[in-house]
Amino acid sequence: MLSLHAILGYQPPSPVVVEPKMHHLRDDFRIVAPAIGAEVLELTFAVAQKNVDKLEQKLFAVSTPGSQEFRKYLTRDQAHALTANPDGAKSVVSWLAEEKVSITSMHSHGHYIRASANASTWGRLLSTRFSHLIDTESGEQVLRATADVHVPSALSHAVSGILRASSLPPRTRPRHELKAVTLSAEAKTSAKPQGTITPNVLKSFYNVGSAEGVTSVSQCVFESLGQYYSPSDLKVFEQDFGIPTEKVATDTGGHASSTMCGTNPNNCAEANLDVQYMMAMSEVSPTTYWYESNQNTPFESWIEAVAADPSPPLVNSISYGSIESEVADSVATSFNTEAMRLGVQGVSVFVSSGDDGVANFVARGKASACGYNPSFPASSPYVTAVGATQGVESGEPEIACSEATGGQITTGGGFSTKFDAPKYQTDAISAYFAGASPAPEAGYASGGRGYPDVAMSGFDYAVVIAGNTYGVSGTSASSPVVAGMASLVNAKRSASNQPAIGFINPVLYAAGVSSFNDIISGNNKCTASAVCCSQGFYSTSGWDPVTGLGSVDFAKFEALF
Repeated sequence: MLSLHAILGYQPPSPVVVEPKMHHLRDDFRIVAPAIGAEVLELTFAVAQKNVDKLEQKLFAVSTPGSQEFRKYLTRDQAHALTANPDGAKSVVSWLAEEKVSITSMHSHGHYIRASANASTWGRLLSTRFSHLIDTESGEQVLRATADVHVPSALSHAVSGILRASSLPPRTRPRHELKAVTLSAEAKTSAKPQGTITPNVLKSFYNVGSAEGVTSVSQCVFESLGQYYSPSDLKVFEQDFGIPTEKVATDTGGHASSTMCGTNPNNCAEANLDVQYMMAMSEVSPTTYWYESNQNTPFESWIEAVAADPSPPLVNSISYGSIESEVADSVATSFNTEAMRLGVQGVSVFVSSGDDGVANFVARGKASACGYNPSFPASSPYVTAVGATQGVESGEPEIACSEATGGQITTGGGFSTKFDAPKYQTDAISAYFAGASPAPEAGYASGGRGYPDVAMSGFDYAVVIAGNTYGVSGTSASSPVVAGMASLVNAKRSASNQPAIGFINPVLYAAGVSSFNDIISGNNKCTASAVCCSQGFYSTSGWDPVTGLGSVDFAKFEALF
């Protein structure tokens, strides 16, 4: 006998795509073989958040001068409860339980549900297929969906994405060539520029003075991609450059090693730079070294980890970036949600703008890859992106850092293709285009979030690696220095029982360029190589997508808060 469904021609609802396939967007990965099915794969279901619009409204309310809610932050529990979707989380858990899939962890408010199953099971449940892919540059293999990833239509309201399903690891950024630097004992503690950035040169030029942090204010550097920081190098750096001896307060991820730096200085260049200069800028402030060991999904891992942290550091610096177009929408959305959630709690997030101009590192040594390739997460509207200048190290006028002017790197900047310009920035962008000369070449994302927001010296920092001093350049230096300045302001505010500065962009743009060192010379058409492109932007008076509002003068910066 035919069923009623058959008689009526009933068709069950089709599964809904939650993660489009992405491997076809990459030229650095190729499929090796289909999954055999027995491989175990751990995925994270990002539960669709409620009230994300209200979260954004709250962020701007607590971050905008003149608002009645200015700096009236939420507690962690309030911030997470605002967007929680318990019914959605329950639906995902019930579905996984029915399918006998093991749940390995779950966020306390149900935002993220991590589950483990073999590739055959996931392929069936998610109506997709999994394959082994190889990174043609590093030779490393990953297991990812190579067809669109679906969930049953009944779950479409509950799931905004599935992390680690189809998104591929970020491209490996080429490492800069390190050069040994010889400084006299006098030069190491002098405030006079002698061709290399030192802590005292920074503090003198940017008017930091004798400010220092306090133990009640926390700060953090994010690291990944195999980077180690060396405790012994930190001690030598502090002794050589006349900085009070402090240890990293918290090592998250266990990637501290003094021996790895000796094996290859590049194993520690990024991490030592970040740790040494953030701690040099904000002495005494407890510093967290936050290492994400999953190099294939560093941002996804940070998203989950920071959402679970009961007391996230008040200031965070991220010196890493991916090609924005290669970041899954679910990853970008989840990152933005967590950045907003941190902001409403009074937490600041700073991100390097990139070292290869508007083209990004895909064009380093490859002119055919020139074009507009924004860097994520610098392009997020909910972080403070930091670009790089040069000139301070030699006592010359400060200009945009560029390979074309001997800066070894070219400060990143441009406009997002994923995120609209936030309201705090629209006037500054309009003013830029009204006066931009020469006009930018066509191809940039009109109406997108512009970055960077501010800048800082980024050329030739003296960094101790394996006991020796090297010159290191990049916006990777600029971000932790500005973040350290934010910690100093937090320290002074804490001493008078005032709340932290939190998400600072609305304050910065309300103040305008007069509160910064306006950078009016230079462009970001080059990469960190001999490749210079026709696309790019020029520095001009006011905000621009090269050095933002300008470099941060600490005395003016402090006065804003």
